[in-house]
Amino acid sequence: MLVAVATSEAKDNYVPFVESLQTTQLRAAADAAPKGQDDPIVIGISAEVPSSLAVEPEESQYEALADEKAGPLTLEETQNDQVLDNDLSLFGYDVFSSVRTSSEPVAGIPVPASYRIGPGDSLIVQLYGKRNLEYTLSVTREGDILVPEYGPIKVAGLTFDEVEVLLSEGFERRVIGTRAVVTMGELRTIQIRLAGDVMQPGIYTIGGLSTLIDALLTTGGVRSSGSLRNIQLMRNGKRIVTLDLYDLLLRGKSGGDQYLAHNDTIFVPPIGPIVYVGGEVQRPAIYELRGEQQLGQILDMAGGLLPTASLADSHIERIRKGGFRTLVDFAEIGGDVEIRATAVRNGDFLRILPLEDQLHDVVLLTGQVERPGGYQFRTGMRITDLIPSAEALLPGADVDFVLIRREDPATLRTEVLYSNLMAALSQPGGSADHLLQARDELMVFSLAQSRKQALADVVADMKLQATDYRPARLVETRGAVRFPGVLPLQESARLLDVLAMNGGELVGADQFYGVIARTQYPSRRIQVVPFSIAAARTQPQGEDNPTLSHGDRVYVFDEQATRETVLTEELQRLREQASFVEQERLVTVLGEVRYDGVYPLVEQMRASDLLCAADGLSRKAYGVTAELSRITHTMEGESSVEHIPLDSVVLLQICDLARRVALGEGSPSEYVAVYADDLHNPQLQRMDQLSFSEKMGWFEQATVTLSGEVMRPGVYAIDRGETLCEVLDRAGGVSEEAYIFGAVFTRNSIRDMQQQTIDELHAQLDDLMVELSLSHSFNNREKSSHEWAGKQDYLRAIQQLQKAEANGRMVIDLENVMTCKSRYDLVLEDGDGLHIPVEPDYVQVAGQVYVPTSHLYRGDRKIRDYIELSGGHTILGQIKHAYVIQANGEVLNVKGSRTSSRIARKTVSPGARIYVPLNVDRMNGTEKAQTWVQTLVNSAILAGLVL
Repeated sequence: MLVAVATSEAKDNYVPFVESLQTTQLRAAADAAPKGQDDPIVIGISAEVPSSLAVEPEESQYEALADEKAGPLTLEETQNDQVLDNDLSLFGYDVFSSVRTSSEPVAGIPVPASYRIGPGDSLIVQLYGKRNLEYTLSVTREGDILVPEYGPIKVAGLTFDEVEVLLSEGFERRVIGTRAVVTMGELRTIQIRLAGDVMQPGIYTIGGLSTLIDALLTTGGVRSSGSLRNIQLMRNGKRIVTLDLYDLLLRGKSGGDQYLAHNDTIFVPPIGPIVYVGGEVQRPAIYELRGEQQLGQILDMAGGLLPTASLADSHIERIRKGGFRTLVDFAEIGGDVEIRATAVRNGDFLRILPLEDQLHDVVLLTGQVERPGGYQFRTGMRITDLIPSAEALLPGADVDFVLIRREDPATLRTEVLYSNLMAALSQPGGSADHLLQARDELMVFSLAQSRKQALADVVADMKLQATDYRPARLVETRGAVRFPGVLPLQESARLLDVLAMNGGELVGADQFYGVIARTQYPSRRIQVVPFSIAAARTQPQGEDNPTLSHGDRVYVFDEQATRETVLTEELQRLREQASFVEQERLVTVLGEVRYDGVYPLVEQMRASDLLCAADGLSRKAYGVTAELSRITHTMEGESSVEHIPLDSVVLLQICDLARRVALGEGSPSEYVAVYADDLHNPQLQRMDQLSFSEKMGWFEQATVTLSGEVMRPGVYAIDRGETLCEVLDRAGGVSEEAYIFGAVFTRNSIRDMQQQTIDELHAQLDDLMVELSLSHSFNNREKSSHEWAGKQDYLRAIQQLQKAEANGRMVIDLENVMTCKSRYDLVLEDGDGLHIPVEPDYVQVAGQVYVPTSHLYRGDRKIRDYIELSGGHTILGQIKHAYVIQANGEVLNVKGSRTSSRIARKTVSPGARIYVPLNVDRMNGTEKAQTWVQTLVNSAILAGLVL
């Protein structure tokens, strides 16, 4: 049997989406229910939803708006493109999607007093007092109940309240001293019909207490093509009620609901006129119309407008006669009252658009502050209204600079304003305490954060708004500033303002010479303007603190790099813009100046300007004369060079006077007088060269180091041309234990030459090792495998050579040097060193011997004796190419007839090193490889390397 009511606690724990009328009555009558044999009634709906039916809560539009607005305030505006994010669906039909049918019999539900008794109902009568009896009486088809001992009683058509009074009073009259209690037992079932646009049309058997809404909910509901506002209940061929489900869904009213009777028909006609509502309303959906004619009624059905809705900017998309669409713009209708009174038609699409995503009457405070965010704008508001004191700043804030980002309401272009924050705090209301405008953003910077990163969005906006005839107001700073890069430029900003935006110049920056490179429009030619930071600080409102233009590139120099290196790009641009009739606007300073190289030629530039740009003369310069070289070209193509002598002293005086004037210490009139002297300080022309020579006989301070067995070892200053013998005499000579033959003399220039040779060899070692690993030696078939195993030793020796460093040793005959004879004189250089050891008592054997080690020196032992004491040479060793490196650095070669016999007769000196090289023929058959290895070994030994 199909039951149309939802019990308070069904076996499947089902909780209906819409509470049925009977459940509502259950709540109201629970406390007054008769106790008889009724089952105990469980009041309330279980709060626990089964896990199988648990659904993630849907995010409301308010929650979505809260998520969007909960982030930091921003002045960025979004585009309102009139596209709706809502997926519109028919309103109300989802109420049937979660409803389940149930075949449970009705039990334990109180019967309302107005319930009419009919055939099939069961009544329970309980007597207590003088007689204790209980009757279960069923209503017959004739409408009677058959009471034992009393006969039939007509109850059909009576309400439950009337039957209760009838039976209780009747029993109490007939049975003296007895009281009667009447309650309902099992209820009857009825059959109804569902027809029209319903999900499951047909005949259903339902409980007698079912209503029209109950039947719809438990039989699958209405199709999307059916009407929710014109549901008809037919009884005996007549329509007795019309149900509008919108009353229940929108207003919670169920007045149109009706108890069903046997053979009732529920008919659902097709859906009526509709209107689409989307956008900024509570319930975007497709609504069915039933008498609603005005826009205000439609908005009420949709739950009203969201706070973000802009009704005046909304419109209706309407179908007109002829099949075309048009728009009804609310802005043309009038105010809110007139808009709400606008007539709606079937098929209208109502678009409720959002407000413009724009903040008005607000200013933003960002950066290194305690409380960043939005603040209400007030007329007359200044910087100090947002930052009243330094306590509002975080540690590390830049108090010398603050930037205001502003949008011009007339042109919509982004602009910036500079200010000194400390000056504003020191004098509220002063010139540094700028007036703010609505939608300004006040940016406070950190001394540890890059300005390029902090202002990236501002720079991007300015670049986006730029055109060819209206370039972006940007300036680029390079060189010795704290935060170089491309940054926004304020209208009429000066040099010091831009340097403050860059965090100021670094320690050691040149205070007297800098360059502004400016691209001139529309010619796009490069103009170079010099500046002096010192002069700009002395007269911040004068010409020495120039006003910058958009696209300027500011170069600040220091001691870390030459001027020419920093200006590489600008110099290249100047070279590229040269033509047949115009040479490059470049000049060169050469010789003994602090920063020589190529410089841009500026307007009215003179020789002293170029000397000042090069930061003056070096200490080696001949400060008496200078030479200006100028190339002259004729129309016939001939060229000549003119050399103009100048007085270096005058140029230095002019440069020094210019610096004192920049600092506010010198006389400007005196400077102008000497500066404009064309004879001593001529104007420069394109490609001029100004050179300064070195002083004749200039000698840098030089020292040598004596160590070891010297009477007074240490570091000695030397004069130009002083010899080693003279210095040894100053040091008291050598001690008695000195081993003069083994003295080690080193020189820096020798070390550099040796290292250059080794570096050149290193560049070719990789190719050699690859060739050795790929090529085959001679007579491979005749050689044993153990010979080839020595190949790894050979490659290892090359790798050791690769790691070696030159020691700068130079072989000298110290014994002859100490005689101080002119033929043996050794003139010293700066950095020379002499170490005299104690006479050693050993001879070292290295290279391709079985046990490389040192042996006790004996005068009667020959070279071969020491090699045999080390186990003899290995298979890869080549004895005839052995070398002897004497203690004084001389190299003796065993190879060669006359040389070999001479060495054989000569005894090895103490401290000597005998070296047995590799046998190249056994390792690699290519003559090229053999030559390479010999060259490497010879170079290493001659360079004084230890292998």
